[in-house]
Amino acid sequence: MRPPSICRWTALTLIPLVLAASPAAIHAQLVGDTVAAGKVAHPHPRALVLGIVGTVVGGLAAFGFTKGSGGGRSPGTIALGAAAGGLAGFFVGRQLDERRAIAFHGIPQLKIPNVGVELEGEPSVLALRDSVAAVGGSLGVQLFADIDSRLVLVSQRAAGLHGVDALDIAPTSGWLAIGSRAGLYLYPPARGPGVLVRRASVNALAASENRVFVALDNRVESVPVKTDSVREYPGLTLDAPIRDLLVEEARSVLWASTDHSLVSLRITGDSLATLGSAPLGGSGLRLTIQKSLAAVAMGEKGVAFYDISDPAQPRLKTVWTAAHFAYDVSIDGERLYVAAGPEGVYLVDLSGAAPRTIGLARSLGFAAAIVSGDGHTFILDRRTNELRRIVSTH
Repeated sequence: MRPPSICRWTALTLIPLVLAASPAAIHAQLVGDTVAAGKVAHPHPRALVLGIVGTVVGGLAAFGFTKGSGGGRSPGTIALGAAAGGLAGFFVGRQLDERRAIAFHGIPQLKIPNVGVELEGEPSVLALRDSVAAVGGSLGVQLFADIDSRLVLVSQRAAGLHGVDALDIAPTSGWLAIGSRAGLYLYPPARGPGVLVRRASVNALAASENRVFVALDNRVESVPVKTDSVREYPGLTLDAPIRDLLVEEARSVLWASTDHSLVSLRITGDSLATLGSAPLGGSGLRLTIQKSLAAVAMGEKGVAFYDISDPAQPRLKTVWTAAHFAYDVSIDGERLYVAAGPEGVYLVDLSGAAPRTIGLARSLGFAAAIVSGDGHTFILDRRTNELRRIVSTH
């Protein structure tokens, strides 16, 4: 049989180790992670926090052990337990710090207050126009407005259309353009049945006041907003499948991101003509434009930034690669928001010569789509099946 002193030493060593790695102790490492709205969190090192927690828990465990064994209060035993607990907590915390640094590249964590509303079905796409956010998915389209600082469902359209793959709202006119595998549907503002106007699987949509531009694999067509004819419309064919479309009405330019290029197209009446293009370092999933800057989400290849002051000659400026996977991007003022899936939302400062990562908001869930406008940014959170809205930071 082992001597009592060895058994006591073993117990005093193992108890703090178990307690330091317990859920309660792990929860203590989150101290310092929460901050005021829009500010960067500077969390305390896990090694320090768990070291302190382990010291306290180890000391208390040793106190209880000595008292329960009938040996009375032994300062030496309590000090030994506290030291063992502190060391155990320190090493556990250091491992967590190392894992965190690897997973998030040392990027500061953000806690950004948000307003959320639960969504029905399986949401897949997001659009914003004049403070109305539209979410499309397996049960049609849900339209939300800001009422008394809350997101309120104001309308539900296309409930019979199962599976929305692309979505946009025409400015001023308010017509709703919906793309699915069955084709392109147009819905009048506010109420009324929709009309199928193009039979083909839709990749992407972009709506202007009077026209809807629809991507059908590698072909893009120009469709009048108020048409009711089912037919092929004027357009052109690119050399690769089109992933996203965006209209720049001020310059009559339609931008397209493809599997390998950023392409500019001149809009003239109902016709389209190629203006210019620039190669992408990956597949251009989603794009956003503000003034003379275009940002393209390229999945695991990051986000590419282009100077588009001359639409005929888009020029690559730089590539941002902090996210493991960039699903979508939006710009509001001098801030870029990157929907990074399970990581959350990255906030990037665009005010300098090069993009600077401000931090990562993991609390915004699985950010699958994102769009900004009028001082707000909307996020489609697939983890909780919610539409979230935050105040854009300027």
